[in-house]
Amino acid sequence: MKRPLCLVSVIFLGIWLFLAGGLQLSEDQKPSPLEQYTQDGDELILQGTVSKREERPEYQILSLTDVQIRHKEQFIEESKLLVYVEQISNQTTEKETASDRVSVGSQIRVSGEVQFFEEARNPGNFDRKFYYRKQGIHASVWADSCQIIEKKTGDIREYLTRFRIKWKELLIECLGETYGNCMSAILIGDKSELDEEIKDLYQKSGIGHILAISGLHMSFIGIGLYQILRKFGIPFLPAGLIGITFLLLYTCMIGSGVSSQRALVMFAVRVGADMSGRDYDLPTSLALAASVIVFCQPLYLFDAGFLLSFGALLGIAVVEPVLKIYSVVPGFLRGGAAIHLVLLPILLYYYYEIPTYSILLNLAVIPLMSFVLGAGIFGSLAALFDMQIGKAVLSICKWILRGYETGAFGSLSLPYGWIVTGQPEKWMIVLYYLLLFGGCAAAMYASGKMAVKKQTAGTKKAKEKMAEVWLGSRLIRACICAGIPLFCAATLLTHRVEGEVRVTMIDVGQGDGFYLKSPSGSHCMIDGGSTDVSSVGAYRIEPFLKSQGVGMLDYVFVSHGDEDHLSGIRELLLSQKFGIRIGKLILPDEQVLDGALLELANTAEQTGTEVGVIHAGEQWSDGEMYLKCLAPSREYDGESGNAASMVLELDYGNFEMLFTGDVEGEGEDALVQAKCLRDYDILKAAHHGSKNSTTRAFLEQTRPEITWISAGINNRYGHPHKETVERLENAGSITMKTQDFGAVTVYTDGKQMRMEMFCKIKDFPI
Repeated sequence: MKRPLCLVSVIFLGIWLFLAGGLQLSEDQKPSPLEQYTQDGDELILQGTVSKREERPEYQILSLTDVQIRHKEQFIEESKLLVYVEQISNQTTEKETASDRVSVGSQIRVSGEVQFFEEARNPGNFDRKFYYRKQGIHASVWADSCQIIEKKTGDIREYLTRFRIKWKELLIECLGETYGNCMSAILIGDKSELDEEIKDLYQKSGIGHILAISGLHMSFIGIGLYQILRKFGIPFLPAGLIGITFLLLYTCMIGSGVSSQRALVMFAVRVGADMSGRDYDLPTSLALAASVIVFCQPLYLFDAGFLLSFGALLGIAVVEPVLKIYSVVPGFLRGGAAIHLVLLPILLYYYYEIPTYSILLNLAVIPLMSFVLGAGIFGSLAALFDMQIGKAVLSICKWILRGYETGAFGSLSLPYGWIVTGQPEKWMIVLYYLLLFGGCAAAMYASGKMAVKKQTAGTKKAKEKMAEVWLGSRLIRACICAGIPLFCAATLLTHRVEGEVRVTMIDVGQGDGFYLKSPSGSHCMIDGGSTDVSSVGAYRIEPFLKSQGVGMLDYVFVSHGDEDHLSGIRELLLSQKFGIRIGKLILPDEQVLDGALLELANTAEQTGTEVGVIHAGEQWSDGEMYLKCLAPSREYDGESGNAASMVLELDYGNFEMLFTGDVEGEGEDALVQAKCLRDYDILKAAHHGSKNSTTRAFLEQTRPEITWISAGINNRYGHPHKETVERLENAGSITMKTQDFGAVTVYTDGKQMRMEMFCKIKDFPI
């Protein structure tokens, strides 16, 4: 109540959260005109003004504003658009010259195919559509041709862009590719050529925040400049205006991210407090900054970067004072503990795992960032006058970054270096914050009571009250200390329902990938690969598994040696040191192992994974659940490949499901002739629904109620084929495709099954 501006900002955020979440207040949440009147892949001719330019080794990324689009006989207006350009030419020559290069502020004409950003196709996957929507961008175009219609010179944004490019080149020249790109990410926010292994290492160990322009960096630069100007005797107003102008230009150069916007608003509040002779109040400036950002773009309320950036400072402003009063943790751990208490649910909701030793690691990382930033800035300035001096100063950054790598690697190598918990339920997050901030409020109230009682201590009644307050404070301390382990354990338990079998058809694009959880909680994969999604293991399979609380796969079954069934499994094997671990790799009968499967087995052995084979008639059981191999039989003498696919039958109570790999032709005929098939609740259609599989004879024996088909959207093979879909419909089977529903999951207790299509739920009696 003593902070009226803070109170008003908090109330505004509460109202805005309700409106944005319930009423879809943001215009960017609605389809743009381009989305309404065109389809993915349509040819467009468009014209717009370049507002931002980013350089890549082989192409440029241009952000256009005020875009005028012609599609067939229709004219469409779009506020923003992303354009990828390989070469810029003027209207009279195809050869690019320095004068023809596009510049910020210029107007260009582009022709090419429109591409709309894809939503997440599986739980836990990155939502590219939301990422760009919160920036006001709804589509992109890869330019077939690009012409400069009106070239503009003198735009400050173009000078800042060139300065940014030159600065990056200087850092790479002084520090080499690896550490030059690291410093480029830290100083100018350019992560386009950052080493993926280093990026992954930093993120997994909990120090990934240093590889981005954060509010800490901005505050260091802005406040540092402001204090220098004040020491030179410059008055508050001009020093503040110079500092704000500098941060505005810096924000324009690096891009207007959430952290830079927050730092800019909070710095302006700080300067305003100094100029007005008032004390700077962290909670007020934090709440005001959040209100300003959310008012401009409500979608940021659901953005991980926004929540992490503001959550960290909220921990310092609200939780750290409580930890200090009650001495819950040692002083040197207090700030990190406060931040982690606030950020824990956010980290688990968006990243599904917690680096156990990140608090200790950040004790060294965060203080040293001042030296990294200082050496990076002053070393860059020195290099302009003397390259050798600049390299010497910048070498400080290299040694510190090497130390960061060693620390990150060491923390992950320790026992329980990271724990995969899965994604918590939203009600758990709400309850956690109610308890955390309610506990902090009660603790502050108790501390006030304690101070009053100390002043009137001496009477018996006063001593009794002091004892009550002391006991209450200890209870509060216990609750705060237990918050992290209890929340992690509760999150993990929500994904481990005993006595239930769960099968998920992961949307891997053009390929197969199935996750199976047994009644006792064992985790398996049946295939995992794709031919149209690059790095399918890293971007689709692993995030999905982690979101479900899976840190280790007990068994991985690979049906045959095609890339669209094993490419993701290979990725998991190669990255399991700090990724998803694999206990045992199971391959088909030895007689059908081809070169791809033998190579996969060799990779598994090199990474410490046990390799085995399964023969027809053998089975793996878990309580009342059985996973039995039906093919290929020992008598099979055909070629390896699709026809020799491993076929698995899942049996749990009254629930039966058949996994067919890519079996077709003589392999499918052998199954029919062996008469080992029966009626199934769910059939995984072979070979992505190709016309040469799932024959009428096969369906007469299997009679599936539901058929799952895994195939990529608009794949070049035309899967599933029309003939196969018609055969399934004639057999009375309900067809469910990843193309339509994304990931599809079935839950069953052996009596009843529940089907979930990423966000739609239906119940089917068995």
